[in-house]
Amino acid sequence: MNKKMLLAWSAIIAVAALASAITHWSLCGRQGVGQERLSDASFLAKELSLSSDQAQAVGKLQSAVGTQLADCCARHCAARAGLGKALTGGANSDALIKSMGQAYEESERVTWAHIQQVHALLSPAQQTRYDKLIERCICGSCNMNADRTNQP
Repeated sequence: MNKKMLLAWSAIIAVAALASAITHWSLCGRQGVGQERLSDASFLAKELSLSSDQAQAVGKLQSAVGTQLADCCARHCAARAGLGKALTGGANSDALIKSMGQAYEESERVTWAHIQQVHALLSPAQQTRYDKLIERCICGSCNMNADRTNQP
């Protein structure tokens, strides 16, 4: 009798796990597109079927935005590094936090402008595909609460 109960419970658990996986897949769809993929001009050329002229223009835009974002990152990191001095009273933490926020805000604005510039180079069909890639990136790349899902 115990073997039959164990077998029945195993079947119930397997069906429940399968149902959960199917539900998750149908609600969440495919994984998000990593930001690093969207900054790869060759990935975009393939995914969007870009012409050689479009691919070249996107490559130039990618290079320019990379330089701008590296500058934002350097300023953000320098301010964050300065916070260590604020712990000992050697720096103004409010000014450093404000500087970090400004660098982050600028990086978001630069990224948004870049997305719009690439969008303008595309045909309507390519724009639709690009919009979906961007949406998957934005909706699938933030793991802010990933470690907190099981907490009360």
